[in-house]
Amino acid sequence: MASSVARRVAQRVLASPAASAAARAAWSAGQPTPETHPDLLQPGELLPGLAAAEFAARRAALAALLPPGAVALLPAAPITYMAGVIPYPFRQSADFLYLTGITQPYALAVLDCEARYRLFVPDADAWRETWDGARLSTDAALEVFGADEALPLSQMPAELGPQLAEATSILIDTEAPDQRGCAVRSLPAFQEAAKQHRVMPLRPLTHRLRWRKSPAELALMRRSAQLASAAMTQCMQQSQPGVHEHQLAASFEYQCKAGGAQRLAYPSVVAGGPDACTIHYSRNDKAIAGDQMVLLDGGCELHGYCSDVTRTWPVGGKYSGAQRAVYEAVLEVHQACLDLCQPGATLRQLHHVSVRLLADALAQLGVVRGRSASDIMQGTVRRFYPHSVGHWLGLDTHDSSTMSHDRPLEPGVVLTIEPGLYIPCRSILPALV
Repeated sequence: MASSVARRVAQRVLASPAASAAARAAWSAGQPTPETHPDLLQPGELLPGLAAAEFAARRAALAALLPPGAVALLPAAPITYMAGVIPYPFRQSADFLYLTGITQPYALAVLDCEARYRLFVPDADAWRETWDGARLSTDAALEVFGADEALPLSQMPAELGPQLAEATSILIDTEAPDQRGCAVRSLPAFQEAAKQHRVMPLRPLTHRLRWRKSPAELALMRRSAQLASAAMTQCMQQSQPGVHEHQLAASFEYQCKAGGAQRLAYPSVVAGGPDACTIHYSRNDKAIAGDQMVLLDGGCELHGYCSDVTRTWPVGGKYSGAQRAVYEAVLEVHQACLDLCQPGATLRQLHHVSVRLLADALAQLGVVRGRSASDIMQGTVRRFYPHSVGHWLGLDTHDSSTMSHDRPLEPGVVLTIEPGLYIPCRSILPALV
């Protein structure tokens, strides 16, 4: 019933002589707009909480970083298929989403150093829309997404070739594959530019922009973190001896999505007992004994923005002496690193602090006997703490990966803080059991 009502409303809007071109285009955008989803988007927004003006400002900022005469190419992410026929849930390329606000496949954004913004979009195909639904139109590309020029993808070779031939350099995500119907790398002008070493990686520039979040982005990230935290709390409340890892994983995903998240930020790690020492454990396939701890590493994605939360708790509701001692030691290190997250500090400095403090903890707990904390810090600590204290967070879980860990923190930068001690068995801590 709801869909038929929406269809009739759309027909009236499109048929109305008074309807503006922008209003009509909003119904052919291929994704939610303020006109089609007023409960989700405010007027002027392309994504919830993110105005079209913010995307335009991002494009202008990128254009200012481009070398004179350069062209940036941003293809949408390709669709991945199951058995070659059934599409997996689509997730947009983070750079493409950041600069366009478009959540659909089969599109190519072209930006030059003068901030001229061209969009190539799918050709009209009524039969394809029968299977996939409405797709981005050229009208919507102009009126909704703010392109200076919009053309169907079938015209891309003829229209884009001359621009690439004249460009002093072409910047593109060199690691991303071509998508079907948008194979820019197969264009003769692109291949000639590659031979002349005029093709350069775009990521260092887009990551520099994405590294520092705007107030609107920070608001979305806080909400994403709140959803993941609430789901984590629910899993703690559901824990009891014999609970299955997959039950906690399912509960976490349900709570995140019921709260509004579109997907998980990454496959959840739900690991009981010794399996918690496997950093990317993903089987989630066993019951957890009442005397064991469970580690849940999970996050969700809200309108593109990721959260990443890891917590460990006793499934039976009470810590043993050893469990509590290790938990409190890690908690102290966690809080100390949080206190150091100030402008001017670096992620590498935070990691070094976490290593030093965790080495102290290992010495005090008696995990490594007969060695000083400084000796432990030089080598043994890596056995119990094999990863970095954190990473950048944003449109990707490991966001802005080209940004150095030596770059001083600035207001608006988001990172995770996740120290840990991975001790596989109690026998290592006999005095605390």
